[in-house]
Amino acid sequence: MKILFVVTAFYPEQAIGSIRVTKTAKYLQRQGASVTVISLSPPPWAKQDESLYFSGLENMRWDVVDQSGIFKRIFHRARVATVGKTSAVSGGQVDSRVKSWKRSVKLGAQLVYTLLKAVDWMICVRHHVRTKMATENFDVIYTSYPSFASPFSGIMLRRMEIGKQLVLDFRDPVVASSQQGCRFYFRRLLQSRMVQAADLRVFVSEGVRQSVIGSEPTRYDKIMNNGFDEEDLPSPNSETQIVHEATSLRLVYTGALYGGQRDLRPFFAALSQVLAVRGQSSDTIILDYAGNEGDLFKAYAEEFALSSCVIDHGRISRAQSLALQASSDVCLLATWNTEKEQGVLTGKVFEYFMLRKPVIAIVSGDRASSEIGRVIDKVGAGYCYESVAQDDMPDLVDWIGNALDAKTSDGQLPNTYNQFVCDFEFGGIVSKFHDELDTLLNVKALS
Repeated sequence: MKILFVVTAFYPEQAIGSIRVTKTAKYLQRQGASVTVISLSPPPWAKQDESLYFSGLENMRWDVVDQSGIFKRIFHRARVATVGKTSAVSGGQVDSRVKSWKRSVKLGAQLVYTLLKAVDWMICVRHHVRTKMATENFDVIYTSYPSFASPFSGIMLRRMEIGKQLVLDFRDPVVASSQQGCRFYFRRLLQSRMVQAADLRVFVSEGVRQSVIGSEPTRYDKIMNNGFDEEDLPSPNSETQIVHEATSLRLVYTGALYGGQRDLRPFFAALSQVLAVRGQSSDTIILDYAGNEGDLFKAYAEEFALSSCVIDHGRISRAQSLALQASSDVCLLATWNTEKEQGVLTGKVFEYFMLRKPVIAIVSGDRASSEIGRVIDKVGAGYCYESVAQDDMPDLVDWIGNALDAKTSDGQLPNTYNQFVCDFEFGGIVSKFHDELDTLLNVKALS
């Protein structure tokens, strides 16, 4: 099977999408597929993540295609002047606390920039393929959203008959509940066209699938969860290893808070209650944060007089993030689950699973029975608090109290994971995906 990846996020760029896409390419190759990659040259503000390197990458054909010179001279400079040298995901998202009209203008401008960037890269990819890959023919073209540039380019190459089947991997829905007016209808139109063009649609979670296509999937709509790769486990002798004193209960949060859409205040309220009831000092707690929104994390803590517990590490590499998680007692997770929009199964939780770390998940919103809660319960990872069920706050308080007791008495928390955690290992996930591709090719060949 010959597979062409046409993606914007790939090794070595330190981006959320790079992990899933790179791991998929890695394990498809190990399944025996011949993998070719066309990826976008990372922008000047991108950071590198060498932890994503894998043996076998050097045996792939991997072509890096840049934006056009005109785009970089005009639009890159304009973007840096308005947003700065940060990625849209890690630091450039629009804060939900910004005034609505300013937020609307910024989001509209961001959408225009994203579409211009996508069309520009699509044209560059077409030129690259015509001049350097004109005789190639692939069984599958793999693309990934969020990134209009990837599916746009894949659709174009499919029409050029470079590949037989087009796969579109939705890591997020194109349309979010927060979008309104022209942006909403335009995004919905783009999403519909992308769904119609793809021969196989893959979704990172059930929630994303329902957001994109509704409740009635076809045989060509499949779930492929994120996962973990045990080859990423930090070495005990790694330079990034972090050693802390054993007396305090350490809790860590790594990643984005999306301007407050990921709301950790129920956690801080429960932690404050535990300390107050026990008459314990906040000195027994350490709260590590790593990411671009340390000020917001501290603001949450400040509401409950816990800001002195916070250590803000800022933005760090993925290897350092894994080491920080490995050194913790409890890993924190936050997402949302509403009637209009379900939070995705963030890849961060699967890193926690890999490390077998106890998890506290805080799910805001008006919808119960979140997908992340079901997954955490399935593998025995820890506790999921959903704000829609406020009566569950005593259970969250009890869980944190029991964790503090275990740390005090035993120096560590017990590992409560069960055998189902192995369902989320990337090798097995991609093996099933490979089988789906085989089925797709056989069915289409017979039709």
